[in-house]
Amino acid sequence: MRFGILALLACLVPVAFAQTETSPSEPAFAIPPQVFITVTKHSMGADMVRVTVREANYNPALLQFQCGAIGKFADGNARGIEIKTKSLGSESGGSVIQATFACENLIDYKNDRLNLDAIVKGFLGSSNPMISSFLIQFEGEKINDNTIQSYFDDTVILEGKALANPDGIEYRVEVLTQDTREINIPGSLAEIPEEQAKPATRTALHPLVVPILLIGVLATGALVYFALLKPGQKKRKK
Repeated sequence: MRFGILALLACLVPVAFAQTETSPSEPAFAIPPQVFITVTKHSMGADMVRVTVREANYNPALLQFQCGAIGKFADGNARGIEIKTKSLGSESGGSVIQATFACENLIDYKNDRLNLDAIVKGFLGSSNPMISSFLIQFEGEKINDNTIQSYFDDTVILEGKALANPDGIEYRVEVLTQDTREINIPGSLAEIPEEQAKPATRTALHPLVVPILLIGVLATGALVYFALLKPGQKKRKK
C-alpha cells in the first residue's frame, strides 16, 4: 500500500509540470514552389524583378499580364517587361520561361517594408494554371528588427529566412485562396497585430502555481502515509 502511494506521488509531480507548457501548431506548406521571383534594388532606385516559372509551357501572354499586375498592386508601374525562354542546360534539354522588368515600391526603404502582397497578388485569379506557391528572394537585403519572418492566417502561410554569401532574404509563401480581396500580406512586423507579431511561445502557469501544486500533493501524500503507519488498537485477550 505504501509503495502504491509513493508511486502515485511520483506520477503527480510530472503531471504538474507537464501542464505548464503547450506547443501551438502551425500550418505546413503543401505545394512546392511554382514561381521563383528575385527582387533587387537598383542603384538608380528602381526594383529589378526576375520571374521564373517552373512550367515550361506557361503562356507568355499570361506571364506578361501578371508582371504588369504586380506593378498595379504595388502602385509601381511595371515597365520594360521582357519574356524569354531559358534553357536549363541539362542533357534532357529542359527549359523554363522567364520574365524581367523594373518596378517601384517592392523594396520600400522609406516605410521599411517588403511588398510581398503585391508580388503574390499579381499571380492570383488564373485557373489554368492556378498559382498558389511562391519562392521570393530579395537580393542584397538584410533582416532587421522590423522584418517579417513568419506569418499565417486563413488565407496565407509565410516563412522567411536570411541568406548569406550573398546577403538576401528568402520567403516561402503559399496562398489558400485566389481572391485578392481576401488576402492582405503584411510587409513588416509593424503591420501585424501585436498578438500575432510575437513569435510562437509556450504558455506557462503563474510561477507560484507549480510550487503550490507540489506542496499540496506532497502534503496530502504525507498525511496518508503517516496515517498508515499509525498502530491499530490491540485486541483484548480473553
